[in-house]
Amino acid sequence: MAARDTKRMFADELEAMMATMPLSKVRVAELCVRRGVERRVFYYHFKDKYDLVAWMFEQDRAAAAATCGPYTQEFYAEAHRLLWERRDFYRRAFEEDEQNSIERYLLQFSVEANELALKRYLGTARLAHEYAFEARHFAHGNVGCVIDWLRGALAATPHQLAASMFACMPQTLCAAYDALAK
Repeated sequence: MAARDTKRMFADELEAMMATMPLSKVRVAELCVRRGVERRVFYYHFKDKYDLVAWMFEQDRAAAAATCGPYTQEFYAEAHRLLWERRDFYRRAFEEDEQNSIERYLLQFSVEANELALKRYLGTARLAHEYAFEARHFAHGNVGCVIDWLRGALAATPHQLAASMFACMPQTLCAAYDALAK
C-alpha cells in the first residue's frame, strides 16, 4: 500500500472514531487494531495522533490550493469551505489543547505563512519587530475566529469569513499577500 493510501486509511478511521468520542479518548493502539495493522505502521507515518490530525488539515489545505492560488481570498474561502464540510471532525479536534494540538499547529502554520509573505515582500531574511508582531497578531486573530466559526460562535459563510479576514488584514501584510498572489 502506498504511503498516501496508508495515511488516508488512518485518517478515515480517526474521523470515524471521533464521530463518537473526543480526540483525547482516541488511542493509537485502538486505531491500529481497528485497521488491522501493527502500531509501528502508524508510527512510521506519524509522530502521534495530533500529527495525523495536522496531516488531515494539510490535505484539506492542499485541496484548496489545487483550485486556486495561495495568498488569495478565494483560496481561504475554499479552505474554509473544506473545513466546514468536516466541521464535526474539526470541532472535536479543536476541543483538545494539548502540547501538539491542532490549534497550536494551525497557529504555527499561520504565523509562518504570514512571516514568509512579509519576508518575501520586504526582501529581508529577518523581520523587524513591528512586522513580526503583525504576522503573529493577525495569525492569532484568524485562528481564533476560524475556531469560533467552526464551533458556531461566529455566523458566516466560508466566503464571508475569508472576506472578513482580508478586510481586517494589516496593510503591509495585505500588500505582501497581493504581491505573492500575482
